[in-house]
Amino acid sequence: MSESIFFIGHVSMDYISNINGKKRQPGGSALYSAVAAKTLLDDVKLVSIIGKDYVFEEDLNVFPRRFIKTYNMPSTRFTIDYNEKWESTYIEVNYGAGSRISVSDIPLKTVGSKNIIHLSPMKPSKIENFVNKIKEFSPDTLISVNTWIDYMKSSSSRKTIKKITPKIDFFVLNDSEAKALTQTKSISSATKLIDSKMLIITLGDLGAIIRNRNGEIQMIPSLNFQTRIIDTTGAGDVWCGSFLAAYKITNDLMKSVSTAAIISSIKCSGWGYSKISNLRFTSLDDIVEYVLGIRDGNLQKSIVDYL
Repeated sequence: MSESIFFIGHVSMDYISNINGKKRQPGGSALYSAVAAKTLLDDVKLVSIIGKDYVFEEDLNVFPRRFIKTYNMPSTRFTIDYNEKWESTYIEVNYGAGSRISVSDIPLKTVGSKNIIHLSPMKPSKIENFVNKIKEFSPDTLISVNTWIDYMKSSSSRKTIKKITPKIDFFVLNDSEAKALTQTKSISSATKLIDSKMLIITLGDLGAIIRNRNGEIQMIPSLNFQTRIIDTTGAGDVWCGSFLAAYKITNDLMKSVSTAAIISSIKCSGWGYSKISNLRFTSLDDIVEYVLGIRDGNLQKSIVDYL
């Protein structure tokens, strides 16, 4: 069996509006995560469903197409508007073909203990089915789950997510999502209330908090890699994908979190994932060299300290 990372979830056609203009572009949480992982690993699989109207198929050809199905129905579509503070409003959410993703789409025959499966944001009940099926078939396969604050609006959804988290190996969410899930206003309290083998709460410019099953907490500060922000769509998904790829390579949390922060920051310097889609790093040291080339040496100390 291969040592692939599988990314399961939505591939979409997005219409984005922000202070820099408007753009129609490929999107979807699973696609963003898979593209990010591809910057570090070649063996990346994308598992999704698109409609026959999908107009960005060339972008999908870097992944094995046998895991991407096409249905005779509209593709998943998101229309997102960002204000000056980069707060998002979803004008349109149409899951279309993406709503047909199911447990039967998991390529279980190719999954083993050396794989990581990342489940991008989907309905909590669907995520629960995925997790149970994967663990039943291959208990040693590592599972990562990322969710979305809109899936935490109801108490039943929050209850389902809390049932899932003890079973998975990585649970990644941002500070707002952590507080929404636990119905608390304190990140400190949320960190203690979420039961997961490895809990990762991203804090934007501040970095990330990591807590393991033993309750040990690490605060990993951001590398403060500043660029002009063009588009933040999918930044969290890119963080997840690059984190998992780096962790697969190094098994080192500090290096993986730092790498994720850098690649997510690079992503935000362009529309969609345009700034990372052609990046290929043979090692984490290559990322340092790339950033130094962009910033003319300004980040040498902060990045090397963490890598």
